[in-house]
Amino acid sequence: MLNEGWALICEIGLWGWILAAVGLILHAFPARDAFNGRAALRWGSCLVILYAVWIVGMLNA
Repeated sequence: MLNEGWALICEIGLWGWILAAVGLILHAFPARDAFNGRAALRWGSCLVILYAVWIVGMLNA
């Protein structure tokens, strides 16, 4: 049986993971041959955390 609460967490994790990946690409690489390490750390951390939220949501939904 599907648990609606975990399904919502799963969706939030998925869309957050996708948006964090886009944010990482746009903010960590602002121009050609440029790299912003602080933005990469922030967006990369969000990416990993939201990926874990998505996986936990899928396992419990």
